Amino acid sequence: MDKFNPFKFDGRIGRLQYFGFGVIWGLIFFVVSVFVGAGTDPAAEELGAGSALTMFGLMIVFFIATLSYGVRRLHDFDKSGWWYLLGFVPFVNFIMGLILLFAPETPGENQYGTR
Repeated sequence: MDKFNPFKFDGRIGRLQYFGFGVIWGLIFFVVSVFVGAGTDPAAEELGAGSALTMFGLMIVFFIATLSYGVRRLHDFDKSGWWYLLGFVPFVNFIMGLILLFAPETPGENQYGTR
């Protein structure tokens, strides 16, 4: 069950797991933003600051989970998690996303463990 932990930064995950985590977290983010209102619905104004705090907390958890899964995906093809910082460079982030989705893993064991 450690592979599902969004706050774990060691170990490896594969391409399909990385894609699946992205889809699952995207759906969670979407559903919560619809139910909370995300400040776009006039009726959501009645919720007050609670909805904004909920969305802010969700965005922080989503950001940490995205970092965690990206670092573990980089570990899968034997790269340091520090390479994930390239994802914050405009235009390079697109290439980085494609690499994370399609780069083949290191077969067997590497310095970050086995999968």
